Amino acid sequence: MNRLMHKKVMLITLGCPKNEADSEILAGMLADGGMTLVDSSDEADAILINTCGFIDSAKEESIETILDAVALKKTSRKSVYVWGCLSERYKGEIEKEIPEVDGYFGVESFEAIGRLLLGPTSRWNDSFYTKRVFPALPHTAYLKIAEGCNHGCHFCAIPLFKGRYRSRTMDSLIAEASSLAEKGVREIILIAQDTTLYGHDLGMNRGLPGLFEELVRIQGIDWIRLMYTHPSHLSNDILDVMAREEKICAYLDMPLQHIADPVLEKMGRRTSRKSIETVLTNVRSRIPNIALRTAFIVGFPGETEEHFTELLDFIEEQRFHRLGVFAYSQEEGTRAYELGPGAPQSVAEERVEILMTAQQAISESNNEALEGSVLDVLIDGYDTEQDLSFGRSRSDAPEVDQTIWVQGELPAGQIVPVRIEGSSTYDLIGRLQQEK
Repeated sequence: MNRLMHKKVMLITLGCPKNEADSEILAGMLADGGMTLVDSSDEADAILINTCGFIDSAKEESIETILDAVALKKTSRKSVYVWGCLSERYKGEIEKEIPEVDGYFGVESFEAIGRLLLGPTSRWNDSFYTKRVFPALPHTAYLKIAEGCNHGCHFCAIPLFKGRYRSRTMDSLIAEASSLAEKGVREIILIAQDTTLYGHDLGMNRGLPGLFEELVRIQGIDWIRLMYTHPSHLSNDILDVMAREEKICAYLDMPLQHIADPVLEKMGRRTSRKSIETVLTNVRSRIPNIALRTAFIVGFPGETEEHFTELLDFIEEQRFHRLGVFAYSQEEGTRAYELGPGAPQSVAEERVEILMTAQQAISESNNEALEGSVLDVLIDGYDTEQDLSFGRSRSDAPEVDQTIWVQGELPAGQIVPVRIEGSSTYDLIGRLQQEK
């Protein structure tokens, strides 16, 4: 394909924040090479789809998006390229099923895509990390500190197509974070399949704590948020740096997946109820104001009513600030696949609803307790119809956590004090706290 036919590119991103970060890095590379990024398929010469291949619903969304893009080729001269997790996981199969796609690429295919769209001399180098394009929230950015995973949880296919855990160098991360700060980013969110393992593969004794200590020195970065941690690797060193450094949000995302020991064993989690409770007690003792987010899977093969009741009781006992619950998805190639499909879909969905109903009551109670308090809020945008600005506190990550609404229009990207005047299950509302 002649490069001149690829002057305008539309980039579609599906899946998790790790894919968002990859797309923003690729977008910066393409823009640096002279390409124009467009939001409309009508304008685009080429459409790049960054796919998700994690669970069935994500795979279905990716396939539908690919088919929609391919359909445009019937009426216009457009090229369609597919990359990312789905393409990596099912490369041979998907090429046969949808041959109309002009090219398939796996994860971390920045250089291969660059050669195709920018010319055969295009080469990837770490400087492209500093040229990211991030259109969604220009004051917030994900910093992907590693790729791959070593855990091998029996339900998870990610190691099958992303490989072993691979940390990025400290220098490249600091350079990227510094460039983000120069562009106006105020919140950095650290992500990986397991952020707590950062640097172990590079021989670092203090990988994540050391990274924290470098990031807090960057001027312009006000909040640093940690997501995707694993309870087995959450060291006291990590927690102590979090407690000590004001820029690091008292927020921890730690998916636990289940609490019943027989289920945890079948999941290959290498944790137990006792070890999890010890970790939670330690976290709360070292960071008393911590906001804890977690996630659980229900309907896993062998999960009984007793196991589910134990999980429900645990959630009501622990009173997590934020919680996600997912029905088990049987993934081919995983060790759990051989255990069968798990609970019937109707049973799994009912269990999801029961847990989320319990969490709603917890969330309502937690939010009511915040009424009358003053919270620092990072403003994300403004709703003209309601004349309300909206944003998040230190206890809230974008997209997955709750929203704080503030009377009047406030500039996006500002961190302002807000007095909370009302609450609901997943929202708070308040007014700008005027200085005395």
